[in-house]
Amino acid sequence: MKRFKALFAVVMAVALFASLTLSATADLKDFTIENVPQEKLDTTVYLAVSIRGLDNPYIATIKVGMEMFAEYLESIGQKYEMQVLDSGGSNDREVDNMRQFSAMAGGNALAYSDPNEDAIAYALAEAMAEGGGFIGTAWNKPDDVGPLDLTPNWAIHTSPDNVQSGYLVAKELFEFMGGEGQIFVTEGMLGNTAAINRRIGLEQALAEYPGIEAVGWDTGNWNTHEALALVETWLSQYPDVGGVWCANDNMALGAIQALDKAGLKGKVGVVGVDAIPDIVEAVRDGYAVATVSSNGYLQGGFTLAICYAAWTGLLDIADLPEEYREFATPSLLVTVENAEEVLTSAPVFDFSKPFYAKAD
Repeated sequence: MKRFKALFAVVMAVALFASLTLSATADLKDFTIENVPQEKLDTTVYLAVSIRGLDNPYIATIKVGMEMFAEYLESIGQKYEMQVLDSGGSNDREVDNMRQFSAMAGGNALAYSDPNEDAIAYALAEAMAEGGGFIGTAWNKPDDVGPLDLTPNWAIHTSPDNVQSGYLVAKELFEFMGGEGQIFVTEGMLGNTAAINRRIGLEQALAEYPGIEAVGWDTGNWNTHEALALVETWLSQYPDVGGVWCANDNMALGAIQALDKAGLKGKVGVVGVDAIPDIVEAVRDGYAVATVSSNGYLQGGFTLAICYAAWTGLLDIADLPEEYREFATPSLLVTVENAEEVLTSAPVFDFSKPFYAKAD
């Protein structure tokens, strides 16, 4: 009976692969993880998220996304273990962590990775490939390198539209300021794809609002304390500033703290990206103007779900259309109109449909 079930699962998988090959435009959002071979369910699969620590609340949601996916695996009877690969912001450590994780799992490794810088994305995928597992990267990679260069182990690369995120929060800020005035800009980590693209979005908005002048501009390296120090310094030179554009919410927190010390909290507009709870609360309460939810829960959980579908043999990465190897994930502009809903609505996902994570 077990042999028959295994044969049936193989036949179903072959049928799926054939349908993908015949129709590259098939709507893979309808693909569902089902009929997982029993031998796979009985094999321990190792899950990991490769991140820069858990002190950043957005990054912490990626870990929670992994845990949410693990609950799904438990519901279908899949044996698993999971761990966090903390690079501490070191490129070398991140690659070494991935190599050790892949080797330990012996072909049963699945990982989400946020490369510390775009330059190491291929090295991370290569480290996974050495052990035969599957990896999905997010946010950072060079423009001329991607999953198609290391099939099937580098399964996917995803990112919200960072140019749009930087642009949308900038427009909200500029409208809050009445279309004119001075702003401070705290960029993200230099060499980081998300930081680069969010800056491009800001520059697009600045081109549309000639009355806005950036008078303080530097990198805060995604860090609250660095952003606080920058804004404090700039305030001593430009006390009439009207807004602060931050490339992420961690830095927006630092900006708000600096403004609070100067008696300007709620008077000077602040925007960020990531929709961490503290900033969404600040948006709701009038101490920040806007942020963008990149949905780390979705990123972490669904990246692992796609890798799991490949590991089970139900999905052939090589047969996926290119637009399903590298794609945008959904994001949401958070303003005072929807901040309370964002704070109170816990995400609920159906991980059996892994390509739900692909934005339309």
